[in-house]
Amino acid sequence: MSVTTNAALGRMGIRRRVYLLMAIGIFFPVALMAGVGWYWLHTLDDRLLSSRVGAVVAVAAHFDQELTGDLELLQRLAAGVGPTLGQGDGVAEDKAVREAFAHFRHREAIFLLDAEQRVLAEAPRGRISAAPLFATPLVEEVLKSGLPRLSGLLVDGRGAMVHELVPVRDQTGAVVGVAGGTFDPGRRGFDRMLALLRRGQTGVAELVDAQGVVIASSEPRRTGSVTECAPQLLAMLKEKRSGAVKPVECPSPPGSTEERPRELVTFAALGGATWGVVVRQSLDEALPTEGAIPWLAVLTILGAQLSLAGAFAWGAARSVTQPVGVLTTEAERIASGELAWPIPPLGEDEVGRLGQALDRMRMSIKGLVDRVEGANEQLERRVGERTRELAAANEQLRDRELARRDLLRKVITAQEDERKRVARELHDQTTQSLAVLLMRIERASEDIRAGKDPGLDEVKVLATWLLDDVHRLILDLRPSVLDDLGLLSAIRWYAERTLRERGVTVRCEFGELARLPPELETALFRMCQEAMTNIARHAQATQVLIEVGVEGAEVHVDIEDDGKGFDQAEVARRPGRPHWGLLGIAERAELLGGRATIDSSPGAGTRIDVWIPLPQEVS
Repeated sequence: MSVTTNAALGRMGIRRRVYLLMAIGIFFPVALMAGVGWYWLHTLDDRLLSSRVGAVVAVAAHFDQELTGDLELLQRLAAGVGPTLGQGDGVAEDKAVREAFAHFRHREAIFLLDAEQRVLAEAPRGRISAAPLFATPLVEEVLKSGLPRLSGLLVDGRGAMVHELVPVRDQTGAVVGVAGGTFDPGRRGFDRMLALLRRGQTGVAELVDAQGVVIASSEPRRTGSVTECAPQLLAMLKEKRSGAVKPVECPSPPGSTEERPRELVTFAALGGATWGVVVRQSLDEALPTEGAIPWLAVLTILGAQLSLAGAFAWGAARSVTQPVGVLTTEAERIASGELAWPIPPLGEDEVGRLGQALDRMRMSIKGLVDRVEGANEQLERRVGERTRELAAANEQLRDRELARRDLLRKVITAQEDERKRVARELHDQTTQSLAVLLMRIERASEDIRAGKDPGLDEVKVLATWLLDDVHRLILDLRPSVLDDLGLLSAIRWYAERTLRERGVTVRCEFGELARLPPELETALFRMCQEAMTNIARHAQATQVLIEVGVEGAEVHVDIEDDGKGFDQAEVARRPGRPHWGLLGIAERAELLGGRATIDSSPGAGTRIDVWIPLPQEVS
C-alpha cells in the first residue's frame, strides 16, 4: 500500500514539475517573442526610415544628375561662343544657339545674353522672348559671381518655367555674358519620379525650390503652391542635409479649420541646386509603432496562443511523463559510455519511436567509436611513418648541407692548390728556363763581339721550348679552343689530350649544337673536364663514349666508360672522403637549373648523364 502511494506521489510530483516547466517554457518564449516583436517593430521603423531616406536621396541624386547634365551642355555652348561673344554681327552666336537647341531635351528655349543682359540670340524665336524677364537678380548674380545658377519656379507669359544660367567667359576668363535655358517642369517627368516615392493614402512627394514653392509633385495640382512645411524644409535645404524628421506638425493652409495630423517628413537636398525632394506622410500610416498595426489584435492572438499552448502542455505532460523516466535513465547510461545494452521497447507512439531512434543512435555511436579507435591507431602509425620519413629527409638535408660546405672548402683549396702549382711551375721551370735563355743570349752577344759563332740555334730551341711550356700552362688554366671553336671542339681536344695520351680509346658522338652563351659553355666544359679527369685518374678504363646533343629544349651530355666503377652507397657513407668531382658535377647542373645522374657499380663502369635547359634565345 505504501509502495503504491509513494509511486503515485512520485508520479504526481513529476507531472506537476512537468506542468510548471512547460508553463515556464511557454511563458518565457512568449514574453521573449513579445520583446523581440517590440524590438523588431522599432527596428522596422528604423529600416523604413532608412529605406525612405535612401529612396529620397536616390531620386534627389537623379534630379541633380539631370540638372547637372543641363548645365554641362550650357557650359559647352558658353565655351564655344565666349571668345567671340558680341564681336560680330551675331550670326555665329545665333547658329551656335540653334545647333545647341537641337541637342537639348525637354527644353522650351535657350538664349544668350551679353553683360548688359541684352538678348544676343535665342532659339526658338517666338512672340515672347525666352530671356528670364522676371529673374534679373539671378542673371546679375551669375554675371557677378561667375557661377552657374538655377532659378526657382517663375511664372511669365509662357507659364511656370525654370531658368538655368551659366556664365560666358572670354579668352581672359572675364565674364562677358550669360547662356541660359528654360524648361517647363511639367514636361521633364519629375512628377513620375515623385509618384514612385508616394506611400499610402496620405503620402505626397514634392520637389521644392529655395522659397518652398512646389516645382513638381506627385499631385500635379499642387505645382506652384507653397508647401505646408516650408519653414522646417527651408532650414534643412539651407544646411544641404538629408534625413527623416518625426513627428512634424505642419500648419494648416490659411482659412482651413481642419487640424493636420502629425506627419513623417523625409527630405533630401540636391547638390547642384538649392532645391530639395520632400516626402510627407501621416505618422500613424507610415510607422508600425505609431498605429499602423492594431495592437488589440496582437494581444488577442497572444492570449489565444497562451491558452492553446497550456492545453497542449497539459495533454503532452500526461502522455510523456512515464516513458520519459525510462528514456532519461537510458540516455544517462549512454552518456556514461555504456553502449552494450539495448533500450527496452516503449511502444509505437512518438516516445516509443524516440526510444527506437535513441537505440539506433546508440548503435551508431558504438560503431563510430570503434571506427574512431581504429582510425586513431592507423593515424598514429601513419604519423610515426611520416615522422621517420621527415627525420630521414632532414638527415639527408643536413648531410647535403655538410657536403656543400665541404665542397666549397674543397673548391677553395683546389683553387689555391692550382695557383700554387702554376706558381711552382713558373718558378721551377719557366723562370729557370728564362734565366738560362738570358745567359745564353749574353754568351751569344760576347761570341758576336769576339767574332765567334754565337750558337743562336741553341738559343732558338730553348726559346721554343719555353714558349711551349707557357702555352701549356695557359691551356691548363683555360683552353682557347673553347672560346675560338666552341664546346664540342673543346671537349674533343681535352679528351684527346687527357685520355688518348693514356691509351684510352675515346669515341665522340656530337649532334647539331649551336653556340651557347659563354657561361653555359664554360659550365658544361668544366663538368665534362671533371668527368674525364676522374676517368683518367681512377676508372682504369680502356674505352670512353662521349655524346653531346640537344633533346627537346635541353642539352644532353652522356659520358660512359668501361672502367672499374664504384659503389655509390659506400662512397656516400665514406667519412671525410666524399666524391668531390661527381658532387661538383651535380652542383653545377643544379645551379644551371638542370640535373645530373650518376650510375655506377663495381666492375660495371660509370655513366654520367647531364641535362641542362637551353636559354630561351637559343631554344
